[in-house]
Amino acid sequence: MKKDIDELLKQALTPTEEPNFWLNQNILNQVKETSSMDNRKLSKRIPAAALAAAVILGAGSVTAYAAWKYLSPEEVSQHMEDRKLAEAFQSKDAVLVDEQQDGGGFQVTLLGIVSGKDLTKYQTFNEDGSVRQDRTYIVTAIEYADGTPMPDRLDDDVYADMPFFVSPLIKGYQPWQYNAVTMGGGYQQFAKDGVLYRLTECDNVEIFADQGLYLCVLDQTFYDTEAYHYNEKTGEITRNEAYEGLNALFDLPVDPAKADQQAAAEYLAALEEEHGQEEDGEENTQPVSVEEEWMEKITPDNISQYAKRVEQSVQVLEPDEKGAVSYQYEIGERSGKGTQLVSSLFPDQLPGMSDSFSYSSDGTVEGIIIDTFQLNEDGTVTYAAYIPK
Repeated sequence: MKKDIDELLKQALTPTEEPNFWLNQNILNQVKETSSMDNRKLSKRIPAAALAAAVILGAGSVTAYAAWKYLSPEEVSQHMEDRKLAEAFQSKDAVLVDEQQDGGGFQVTLLGIVSGKDLTKYQTFNEDGSVRQDRTYIVTAIEYADGTPMPDRLDDDVYADMPFFVSPLIKGYQPWQYNAVTMGGGYQQFAKDGVLYRLTECDNVEIFADQGLYLCVLDQTFYDTEAYHYNEKTGEITRNEAYEGLNALFDLPVDPAKADQQAAAEYLAALEEEHGQEEDGEENTQPVSVEEEWMEKITPDNISQYAKRVEQSVQVLEPDEKGAVSYQYEIGERSGKGTQLVSSLFPDQLPGMSDSFSYSSDGTVEGIIIDTFQLNEDGTVTYAAYIPK
């Protein structure tokens, strides 16, 4: 009976006439930020050059929502005239969600997520012209918390001063470095019946499902380090409860069984190569921590001057069939694990210690744990953790 009532309510509240949405395919095909706006829709590509920019936001309570109030992810895709993506949101791989968070005068509802290859009729390109095929698509609904309707026309002046940043985040990875900006992100959106619907896409984050995934929603243009807390020790990301504004943070319900550590290692290596150096001489405006300053002086040649090897962490690793090594350690009350591609650690294939270091920290130099890798003559890799002297 309840299902029948909900269906009647949905039919009663749904307009019988809907505007015709004609999606401009060229928008998401541009590498640099472009946008097209009319009275019905907006599509936008997040520029990689904005990597270091900050964003602002805050959130509040979590509640359940009435399913009939919003368009479904399938219907959102249909409004964007993407039947192929609509079918993907109907598949067994799609996850439909009914979670809401309030903050900064807004109410955000996470509606659904689906990931996979070739799920949309539109294409997103790399700078070299190749197509980014393996993608994640997330649908959210954003509205005023007090019930005031959002303008249905996206050329309304209110949207000029109302940016939103919607992005997956990965547990264990610094969110200001790993978000939709660096992961080939983009979005399309439209407003209907006082609700702004945002379809966010980026490279497939399911490969990190065993790490833990979040979705952040901010009320400005890019990620803001003041909006969330990142725990260097545990890798957890949490909302800054004292933050003023919208800083919603959802747990993305992605099946950990869909994780692919090998693909994750390859993807991280590619991201590091793509974004490891500042482009076009631009300076990184992200503040440098004392741990980062200390790590900047560490090299394979001088590491023994500043740090000592933790002998119980030493492991000789055999690369697997995909050329990756996996390690783990326990040092006191702290533990860690990871997977690295041998080819990314040793691009020249010469024996010796890799100059590619990773580290974790409790927020102090004394709490740094450095991951080191040494290629041996027989092709094995020796892992060892170092701590400051």
